[in-house]
Amino acid sequence: MNTLYSIRMRSAEGGAHEHGGRHISGAERIVDEKTLKIIAQQLIDRALHHSKGTADFINICIEKIEPHQIQYIRPLAVAIYESNTIDESHALAKDLLCQSVSAKAVECAFSFLQSLNTNMRGAILLDSQTGERLDRTGQKGIRVTRMDVIGKHPSYIVTTDNTEIPVNTHLAEALVLASKVQSCKGIVGELCWSDDPDYTVGYVACNGKYHRLQHMKPLGSEIGGRVFFIDSHVSVESVESYLESQAVLVTWQDR
Repeated sequence: MNTLYSIRMRSAEGGAHEHGGRHISGAERIVDEKTLKIIAQQLIDRALHHSKGTADFINICIEKIEPHQIQYIRPLAVAIYESNTIDESHALAKDLLCQSVSAKAVECAFSFLQSLNTNMRGAILLDSQTGERLDRTGQKGIRVTRMDVIGKHPSYIVTTDNTEIPVNTHLAEALVLASKVQSCKGIVGELCWSDDPDYTVGYVACNGKYHRLQHMKPLGSEIGGRVFFIDSHVSVESVESYLESQAVLVTWQDR
């Protein structure tokens, strides 16, 4: 196997995130040495040409990954839902999550995300039964890193109802992240919508499926976030370690 590298980018406007800069974009890949420069340039271009603005702070981190450090997983099955309003989408998201998470925890998750006045850099961890916030990271949140697919991202996905849909960057990256998160021992669900002002789609991940939902926030809103629901019997430290440090590659196959 060729030597692989984790390459991660985060960018902000008005200085570094740690010094109050406004988050613009973040992305990452796991690639071999021959494509490392190409991917680095793509990530820089993404930070400089984003719908949220032009970054004046760009951080690129590259780390070698040993083959034995990689965990291989399958992607979640994908289900697509049609809805016409934010209220309808949120009601559907709550129904889906309540198959794995208590209604109280689901309401707490929506309350957390809807009360944000600026984006978090990572995710909130909630107890799946009580809704209590378990991480102690404040506005930083828990970041999911070191993940990608093997080879090229697929050009289309076959959904659970055997419909073929094209794969854009948003969907591909969200599905890879959600698949890694759901592979973590102790995580039973996720709620997410994007901070991209031009992208109102969000998702719920639970029970081995990625449920893609339209109209999860108003068009033009730059506030997004994600919540991970975890089993209280699993240590928060083990969850954080897996999400932030474990290298994961998604093995893609047509469904």
